[in-house]
Amino acid sequence: MVRKTETGSKATRRTFLAGAAAGIAGSTLRGVQVAAQAQSTQELVTDVVVVGSGIAGLTAAVRAQKAGARVIVLEKAYESGGTTAHSEGGVANSAYAAMRESAPDGDPDVQRTVSENVDRWAAFMDDLGAPVGGSGAPGTNSGRSIAPVMWVNFMVRTVESGGGKVLVETPMLRVLTNRQEEVVGVLADSPKGLIRIRAKSVVLATGGWMGNAQLVQQHITRHFSSLRQRNAGFYDRKPPFLGDGLFAALQLGGQPSTGGWDSFYGHLLPARPGKITNPMANWSAYFSPQSVAVNRWGRRFTDEGAGKLSGRKFPRGGEQNCVQEVARQPDAMAAYVYDDVIYKQFACENCGLGGIDKYIAYKMSGAPTAMADTLSELAKQMEAWGIGVSAEALLHDVTEYNLAAENGKTWALPIPKQNASQAFVLKNPPYYAILGQAGITSTHGGIRVNTLGQVLHRSGKPIAGLFAAGVDIGNFNNCTYLGNLTLGAAYGYVSGGSAAKQPAPRGGWEVTSITEG
Repeated sequence: MVRKTETGSKATRRTFLAGAAAGIAGSTLRGVQVAAQAQSTQELVTDVVVVGSGIAGLTAAVRAQKAGARVIVLEKAYESGGTTAHSEGGVANSAYAAMRESAPDGDPDVQRTVSENVDRWAAFMDDLGAPVGGSGAPGTNSGRSIAPVMWVNFMVRTVESGGGKVLVETPMLRVLTNRQEEVVGVLADSPKGLIRIRAKSVVLATGGWMGNAQLVQQHITRHFSSLRQRNAGFYDRKPPFLGDGLFAALQLGGQPSTGGWDSFYGHLLPARPGKITNPMANWSAYFSPQSVAVNRWGRRFTDEGAGKLSGRKFPRGGEQNCVQEVARQPDAMAAYVYDDVIYKQFACENCGLGGIDKYIAYKMSGAPTAMADTLSELAKQMEAWGIGVSAEALLHDVTEYNLAAENGKTWALPIPKQNASQAFVLKNPPYYAILGQAGITSTHGGIRVNTLGQVLHRSGKPIAGLFAAGVDIGNFNNCTYLGNLTLGAAYGYVSGGSAAKQPAPRGGWEVTSITEG
């Protein structure tokens, strides 16, 4: 991966504006023209700027490069890879009809584009010799897997060996346009000062807005401060996913997606003060559909498999659906209650993703846990957690649930459980409970694009020279999760190819959108 560079003094925005008119000199550095500007500000010239270096950004960069474009990749974090580098590495591909069935409120054009291009991405990776393996998603029509860190390193080397640059700790400040509202580059902030990059096209691939308190509280839950950021990197180094791509598009009149804003992808993680290291897999509890989920008061609050109270059945519903409702509970907190059968089949050392015993993992993390030979004793232990669980209320809701499950009538519960195959009766001791908080990995709302990856203006027309890829694109997932790596791979391939074909702006290179402040 690209590692941390030495930091230098940063020029102020006013200093940059004063020096930006100095123009472009003629030296060349590995395919990128570089010119010294007044007050230590640089001006670079390339064809395509890609903002973000996860699977979407790096795919777009290499795709554009192989199409003959010069490329610069900007990465806000201290190293390349984003959440891709810490993911489980599965790039799935389902048929379009299956996507529509699973996420019927998602954008059909985006879903169709993804379905049609994942296999093209895989063929492109094979041509590159990238470290891409077989299917990482059982049950899908097709799919591939990546070794995340190895893949990121390979793609970074490919960009750089082809004459491009990957600049870490260099956030984009804004997209630049000319008088005809055509994209002409970006303004970025590097460790050594401001950089103005002239380019025919920009691909936004910044990874979403799950770290933005204002947006999360506005659209998803008021309990933002209680969420655990599942997208965190190792060693507590957290990439700041604040919605940079979304804000850049909106600033130019870009159109937000028509759906997905109230949903996200994530999983339950140990409740504080539980301590976790790699939150992407090992600590995630995947077995809510078979369990009984209760909030901090001990009350059942959602369909543990579907996650929505609307009564709609989600064929690919699962714990990621349930955790969206956990996020809206007090302190984004819930306990999963289960018995020994569920433990051995879904939460044990040798089952589920992550490969570790979830009860032991939660207990060792320091999160509240309980284990007892009777449900009554389990309820008392949970009440003793001191977070507000009522043993009486818990026993009432679990007993009511068990009676409905025994008689095949969970559909008649005050909060129905639609999938009867997931309605396990809790009757086999010992009984377990783990307390967790919602962990958010990525958001579903974002930028609206067309099938070429072009960002759409509110007028419905594409913004000339502006493209998006990956999670910056909104409404591919909607409540049901279809796969972020899948979205990033497909639209990285599409948008990178489209961006490489973008002609020079007809209105010239003069920037008219830079303002102070």
